[in-house]
Amino acid sequence: MEFNVELAVPPDAAFASLVRTTIADACERAELDAAHRENLTSAVADGFTAIVEQAMVESREPIRLIAHSTASDLSVRIRERGLPLDGASARRDPAWEQIAAKVDAMHWHTHGASGSELELIVNHGPKATSETPLPANEEVPLAPPQTYTVRRFEPADAAAVARAFYLTYGYHYDFPAVYEPRRLTALNAEDRYISIVAVGEDGEIAGHYALSRETDQPIGDGCGAIVLPAHRGRDLLNQLRKGMEAEAQRLGLAAYFSEPVTDHGRTQHASETFGAKATAITLGCAPRSFLAKHMDLSTTSQRQSTMLYFKLLKPPEPRVLYAPSNHAAILKRIYGNLEILAEFGEGKPATGDSLMRTSVNRADAVATIDVLKIGADNATALRQTIEDLRELAHLGAIYLRLPLDDPATPDLAEVAEACGLFFSGAGPWMLEGRDALILQLPLTKIDLAGLTVVSDFGKELLAYIEVASKNAPTSRSIPA
Repeated sequence: MEFNVELAVPPDAAFASLVRTTIADACERAELDAAHRENLTSAVADGFTAIVEQAMVESREPIRLIAHSTASDLSVRIRERGLPLDGASARRDPAWEQIAAKVDAMHWHTHGASGSELELIVNHGPKATSETPLPANEEVPLAPPQTYTVRRFEPADAAAVARAFYLTYGYHYDFPAVYEPRRLTALNAEDRYISIVAVGEDGEIAGHYALSRETDQPIGDGCGAIVLPAHRGRDLLNQLRKGMEAEAQRLGLAAYFSEPVTDHGRTQHASETFGAKATAITLGCAPRSFLAKHMDLSTTSQRQSTMLYFKLLKPPEPRVLYAPSNHAAILKRIYGNLEILAEFGEGKPATGDSLMRTSVNRADAVATIDVLKIGADNATALRQTIEDLRELAHLGAIYLRLPLDDPATPDLAEVAEACGLFFSGAGPWMLEGRDALILQLPLTKIDLAGLTVVSDFGKELLAYIEVASKNAPTSRSIPA
């Protein structure tokens, strides 16, 4: 069920019981199971109490709570206009790590004079843990040769798609809504997760590919690529991707991206075949349990890494970008490879206020810092945020996205690299429609020699990232 619930309460811890009652009711209406209902309710109540105690000492303005339920998740935002509170300051209190452990994602948003906002999110669907086993990796005989129908998802397909994801990933796939037929159907109806399926002559689902998108963004994510073992080797992945790409063009998107893993080359080859271009390599972005069955893998002993590929769907607008001098040459190579006309300007010092958002994804054990506006105070705030994130328990990697159209990006990138982050690549349109410089810091060892990278330009990126990682002054992740 999709709905919004808003509640405004005085900044008084005595109202935590009202907050708890309201959120518990929202969880029930969103049909969360009992365990996730209690976790989110408790996290919101604890977050409300902490905000009252830490941020509202000198303000009596009401605190607003907004619960938003969609087919994929239930989010609760707690907005206040007291003492500016953000992830960097809050994470120094261990209570916030306990709150983050109860939800699937926790985001901090700062809105300048409009105040600050804590967002807590629980995804619908089953949650895998490190103890959740994959289905047995038994040998699967090939299905008889046959003709497949590749088409848009229909509601009657939902249960079979859920089975296909389980047979491929167990419950480890990182978008739990695919396991819940009703929610998968709702997302497809809203054009937010557009599934393409391959159907065998017996009517069974043999493969799946999807376009995931936010309705206000110019790009989509090509994801959910599955071909069941009995039907592999029959070009189904390319046929499914062709159907997904047609949907992206129907929606008028500027481009779509995909993130094939580096444990095998099959999906990278598919990206290359379709004319997509590599723009980044993201190290340590998913647990090692995120593995497809029946694949020849290069390594399974470390966290998963992915390529970032972009396929343009219409002629792109020229842009002026501000690149750090040490990365200007490789960024020019990336944009030239994409055939995007980019002029590189001279950087300038930051002025004014900043706007920075920090997100912690508990399921993938990663944190992402998005800088939406670079201000004069950003350097101090960024250093503190990185330091705090490095102390979080069980975090596998930190990523930073900086706006390449901001003249202050070169200076802030230098600050980040002094803190140990190093080059990952570029993400056109990935920062709320703006191009992003992506820096990264894996917090576990990543053996770059174990990654499978198929394209010549991808190998050039990997070699560049290897040098950058070794030059990072405080990197603890990749041994020299």
